[in-house]
Amino acid sequence: MKGKAKSIMACQCIKHPYNSFPLPLVFGLFFLAISFPGVSQYSINGRIEDVNDAGVPFANVLLINKSDSILVKGAVTDGEGYYTISKVSKGEYIIESYMVGYAKSYFSDLNFGEQKKLILEDIILTEDIQKLDEVVIRADKPLYEMEIGKMVINISSSITSSGQSVIDILEKSPGVFVNRQNYSFSLGGKNGVIVLMNGKRSRMDISAVYQMLEGINAGDVEKIEIMTVPPAKYDADGDAGFINIVMKKAIGLGTNGSVMVNLGYGSGLRTGTSLNFNHQAKKLSIFGNYSYNSVKADQFFNLYRETTNDQQLTLSSSMDRYSNPTAHNYRLGVDYLLNDKTILGVLVGGYNSQFKIYSSTHSFFNYSVSPDSLVELNRKGNNRWNQIMGNINLQHTFEKGQVIYIDLDYLRYDNYNPGYYINDYFDDWGMFLRREENLISKSMPINIWVAKLNYSMKIGSKVLLESGIKGTLSDLINDVEFEEKKKDDWIMNEFFSDYSELTEDIYAAFSSWKIDINENTTLNAGLRFEHTATYLSTLDEDGLVDRKYGDFFPTLYLSRKINKNNLIQLSYGRRITRPTFNEISAFVLLIDPYTIFTGNTDILPAYTNSIKGDYSYKNFIFSLQYSHDKNAILNFQPKYDPGNNIMLLISDNIDRRETVATTITFPFQVTDWWEMQNNFSGHWQLIATDINHEIYKRSQIGYQFNSTMTFKLPNKFTLELSGFYVSPVINGYMNVLSRSFVNFGIQKEFNNDRTLRFSCNDIFEKNQHRWETDDSAPFYTSMHYKFDDRIFNITYTQKFGNRNIKAVRKRSVGSEEEQKRVTN
Repeated sequence: MKGKAKSIMACQCIKHPYNSFPLPLVFGLFFLAISFPGVSQYSINGRIEDVNDAGVPFANVLLINKSDSILVKGAVTDGEGYYTISKVSKGEYIIESYMVGYAKSYFSDLNFGEQKKLILEDIILTEDIQKLDEVVIRADKPLYEMEIGKMVINISSSITSSGQSVIDILEKSPGVFVNRQNYSFSLGGKNGVIVLMNGKRSRMDISAVYQMLEGINAGDVEKIEIMTVPPAKYDADGDAGFINIVMKKAIGLGTNGSVMVNLGYGSGLRTGTSLNFNHQAKKLSIFGNYSYNSVKADQFFNLYRETTNDQQLTLSSSMDRYSNPTAHNYRLGVDYLLNDKTILGVLVGGYNSQFKIYSSTHSFFNYSVSPDSLVELNRKGNNRWNQIMGNINLQHTFEKGQVIYIDLDYLRYDNYNPGYYINDYFDDWGMFLRREENLISKSMPINIWVAKLNYSMKIGSKVLLESGIKGTLSDLINDVEFEEKKKDDWIMNEFFSDYSELTEDIYAAFSSWKIDINENTTLNAGLRFEHTATYLSTLDEDGLVDRKYGDFFPTLYLSRKINKNNLIQLSYGRRITRPTFNEISAFVLLIDPYTIFTGNTDILPAYTNSIKGDYSYKNFIFSLQYSHDKNAILNFQPKYDPGNNIMLLISDNIDRRETVATTITFPFQVTDWWEMQNNFSGHWQLIATDINHEIYKRSQIGYQFNSTMTFKLPNKFTLELSGFYVSPVINGYMNVLSRSFVNFGIQKEFNNDRTLRFSCNDIFEKNQHRWETDDSAPFYTSMHYKFDDRIFNITYTQKFGNRNIKAVRKRSVGSEEEQKRVTN
């Protein structure tokens, strides 16, 4: 914005002790960490033969921990029956080998001596007269368990997981909220969740990730990892956390995949489809996915506002909006084994989305300085996003077991959002007064380059060292044009128009140590340094935002296993939440002539310090966490301009937020066909800030509860009933009121990996967003937003190909965290 808007959005700068990027310090931390000598590990080598002394090609060779029968590593024999299992720590193991048509064979005489290359005697496989089609090793793990720094959900331990989608599992997961109406996630009550697949981020926005996960059968998932205090190797940006979907590790060669088709109806038709595939050859892996989604919905938005000053205004607006978002998403990756120690990977992806909107708003207002009493505002718009991403990845393992990872990413976003507004004004008697026509367009190209180098090594059998450096270079142009029609000419409105250029560079280095103090105690300590330089210029002012700051972000985890069923964990982490590019860049969305959604160039990054304790007993988990946020970023904060009687709704900072939160997870299995999952979380929250030059301080107790009952019926039918309730919470000046939903679903599994599911989401239509200002605010505002009616869905999923092939290599790319800062 220009002109008068600057009185609302004045420049603020952050003062930090680090005014320049300390390259010697960052690189010194990295090279100091990697300078320690490595200690090599063992490799196990051998051959699998049949009774005729012929090698058995493509046989499965599994290394199993002798104490708990858990799979440690696996290998596949080559064409002559030879195998190698590398990077094995000294311990007690069992070698299990098998092949379709052969009986399983076991070998346990493993003697670890001075030689690091252990050569075993030949293992003989005999034919199995029962001709088993498949051999599966199962470990008796609890559904929920704590590992250092994360909660792990072992999907295979659920009685109904094989017939459900990943979305169904996430909806029942502790602390995770799935919004099926707008295709989004939140974690611990915070948005901006990063979803990883086998440790790598898919190149899609969050709604596209939702569609992809809905097309993946949970029976193909090994576990889900939830990290609310991520370790130092991840970017410090973001306070929501990570959800990592780990696929099952099958062994063999071939091709597999799945196809999902979805048809639904709420207030309009919903259609979707997705395709996932994976091809594994001896040296070459090809994997990819494509998804399409279209939603037609009639939405409702209501706003009421009272302002008392020299120009008294009472306003009531009611908007009926027809929306039609569509999205195409794609990803294609190739991994090639250059040699036994080096893997080269290439990944490309992107999405194309459109959000078509047709809305009609009726605003009744009583303005003391104007005879106007009614405005009819009609809007037509189309918010279009295009993204393309490319990644090159190299992984090399050195002789002594040291591993180096190199990532290079480029991301390009193009956003174009035109809107056409017609405002008709009427007096108290309904007589037409005048018409206003506005054209509002926003164009925003974004370029992001990311380079990352990580290094890991084992020191002895009890210490793991990880270190790395990373650089992110971003630039964007934000061009907002607000034109008004004067007779037959279109005239630029300087107050609402904006042109700005933003560059932001982030450099980082980290080092972390994982130390097994003894068999039951593990310590993980890490330190990350990030230096940020942000520069924003407009046509009127060069360097409107000019910030350079550097910060350290320590993490610390301590895990103590009391016995087989009891575990205690303590963790600490410091993180930063940088505003998204859309929150910084100006845009204009008119609700009525006096209410506007827009950006905020003054918004500052927020800092969070968290201390968390976890206790688990079998499947029961109790967590208690305290967090302190400085400059916490809150959405939909009202900024009142008394000169123009305009209310701006923006993302803004509050000075301080303190939260004490608890989470209780208590699943239990009533019978062998009836499973319940219950999650309760409660919190006490205090916020204190200066809003509109007034000291504002208040606290509130809030809670949420969700429960899912699953009934496994005869003939492969499954019935599911779930409910969710969240109490009112505070959000700056605004109170977010309670909401809830009840979902129902029934599913039928067929042979040949086919699944048909029918569901009804939000049966009673209570999952609606409502806000209102606190009593201490100098004005009163209430808002109500309904996304859709109850939604009926039919989903068909078909898996194809060989189900026992190698999983896609578990690798991440360098730009995982950057992509969540670009939102549409």
